[in-house]
Amino acid sequence: MTEEMFANTDLPAEIRAMLGVFALANQIEAEMMHINVSPPLAKMERKILVFLDRPKRMGALAEDIFCVPSAVTPAADALENCGFVRRIPDPQDRRAMLLELTEAGRAAREALMALVVNSFREISDMTPEEIKTFAALAIKSMPGAVKAGLMKDRDE
Repeated sequence: MTEEMFANTDLPAEIRAMLGVFALANQIEAEMMHINVSPPLAKMERKILVFLDRPKRMGALAEDIFCVPSAVTPAADALENCGFVRRIPDPQDRRAMLLELTEAGRAAREALMALVVNSFREISDMTPEEIKTFAALAIKSMPGAVKAGLMKDRDE
């Protein structure tokens, strides 16, 4: 079926690549929203859990997620109210705070990560080696997109 997709068009490889990336990203994002986490979490709250691999300042999280810092604060507040994160003093600067996963937050993150990884593998129909190559190429393309400003003020 892959060879047949877009066979009757003259779409350049760049557009076909974008269509594939968009389709995959949209489906994985939809799958992520259907993962049962209790209590239910909003999209930004789920993104924070995924990117909070170690204690981080909220500004650093905003950069990781490609959003404005003001979008992280209410989501962090909600995650704190759920018991998934806590704020701790930054040992490098006692005036600043870090966001850190609690035990419940780590469990929720692990569940999200496992289900997203499995969904990606199933949906993409790529081999583990193809996934590594795809990831390397996708990451390689990111600095150009960021430099162009396309993701600078994204507030999702």
